[in-house]
Amino acid sequence: MTSILSGLGGVAVADEGRSARESKVALAYAALKETIVSGALAPETLIDKNEWGARFGVSRLSITSALNRLAFERLVVIEPQRGSYVAKIRLTDVKQWMMMRRVLEMEVVANCAIDMPERAIEQLTQNLAYQRAALDSDDVQGFHELDTRFHRQMADGLNLARVSEVLDPVRTHLERVRRTLLPEPGRMEETFVEHQEILTAIGLRRPKRAREAMSLHLDHVLRQLQTFVAQHPGFFED
Repeated sequence: MTSILSGLGGVAVADEGRSARESKVALAYAALKETIVSGALAPETLIDKNEWGARFGVSRLSITSALNRLAFERLVVIEPQRGSYVAKIRLTDVKQWMMMRRVLEMEVVANCAIDMPERAIEQLTQNLAYQRAALDSDDVQGFHELDTRFHRQMADGLNLARVSEVLDPVRTHLERVRRTLLPEPGRMEETFVEHQEILTAIGLRRPKRAREAMSLHLDHVLRQLQTFVAQHPGFFED
C-alpha cells in the first residue's frame, strides 16, 4: 500500500510540475500575443528569447513553446538561420476574414433588429455612452475594448453561442488590423457614428437598415485598410 501511495504522490508532483510549466507557457503566449496584436511589436521585429524570458520570468523553453503557438496562428515566423520574428499581416487572409465577418455580422444585426430583447438593446446603448466618454477623453485602448464588446454583445444578446464560436476567432485574427487603424486621425469618431447608426436601426426594428449600416461600417474598415497599406507597405504581404 505504501509503495502505491508513494507512486501516486509522485504522479501528483509530476502533474503539478507539468501544470506549472503549462501556466508559464500560457503566460508567455498571452503576453507576447497581446504585444504583437496591439502593434507594440512591429512586423519583422526580431524576438529575443532570452530577453523575453527574463521579462516574463520564464525559461527559454517556455518562450519557445509560446512562439510555436504564435507561429501556428501566423503571428510569428520562425526561421532556422534568422530566428523568430513578428510576421507581416497577410492581406489575402485579412480580406477573407473580413468577408466572413461581414456575412455573419450582417445576418446577426438583422436578427437583432427583429428579436433582440429590450434589455440587450439597453446594454448596447450603455456601451455606446461609454464609447462617447472614451472618445472625449482620447482613450484609444478603452474605446477599442468597447468597440470589440459592442459587436460581441449583438450575438450574445440573441444567445447565438455557436455563431460567437465562429466569429470570435475571426475577430482575433483581425485585431492587429483594427488596432493599427484605430489611432488613425478621425477613425474613432467615424466608428462611433457608424455604431450609432447600427444601434438606431436595431432600436427602430428595421432589419434592412441594420444590415446596410453594418455593411457600410465594415466596408469602411476595409477601405481604411487599403489606404493604410499604401502608406505602410512594409507592414503587409500578399
